[in-house]
Amino acid sequence: MDGGSGDGTVALLEQRDDPALRFVSEADRGQTHAVNKGFERAQGKFVGWVNADDAYVPEAVDRAVAFLEANPGVAGIYGFMDIVDADGNLTRNYRPAPFSWRRYLYTGDYVPTPTIIFRRELLAGTGLLDESFQDAADYDFYLRLFHRRRVERMAEPLLRFRYHPDSKTAVDQDLGQGEALQARLRWARKPRHALMMRAIDAAKQAVYSVVNPWPPNRHVTRVADGVAAVRERVASG
Repeated sequence: MDGGSGDGTVALLEQRDDPALRFVSEADRGQTHAVNKGFERAQGKFVGWVNADDAYVPEAVDRAVAFLEANPGVAGIYGFMDIVDADGNLTRNYRPAPFSWRRYLYTGDYVPTPTIIFRRELLAGTGLLDESFQDAADYDFYLRLFHRRRVERMAEPLLRFRYHPDSKTAVDQDLGQGEALQARLRWARKPRHALMMRAIDAAKQAVYSVVNPWPPNRHVTRVADGVAAVRERVASG
């Protein structure tokens, strides 16, 4: 789903000799609208989305699909993420923790959404992404999609995520974090739940003000793993 770009994307797609490839290039209301248009056109049993900067690891995706085929009780699957720079050089590997919806809600745990593959049939009951979000529509969507459902993690990279100074992740970090908290607060049933979410979010921001989770060096993998471990203890305790 291309928003009418002039960066050569359409020309590249038109060169592909692939009868299975279908694309649309037209003005839209932004990234979330584009994803929703893709969902509405998707016909396969399993669905995911990947942004133009990034690339799937085909063999890993094949294994993820095979796992879903063999385990009908699993709603979705996700995996690790190789982070590369603007030139495609590997800078580090992000390893998310095994899935916990409760931790995902209360601590804002980061599951790499471009690695998620889920059953298309779930869209009928969940609906599409909420376009009122500019940057956290995916967080809100997966909170709804995976509530009370079984989700599994693959212990290998499913995606090569391109991170560079001009990428959306680098430019909109503050917006995304604030919106994700608002998406989570929608699920707060009691004042203490909202208080806990806000307190954890404030603690995370304090840590990230000292240690940026996105700089391009390998030692951050260990920092991210440590933060995930703290989140696990907070959510379980």
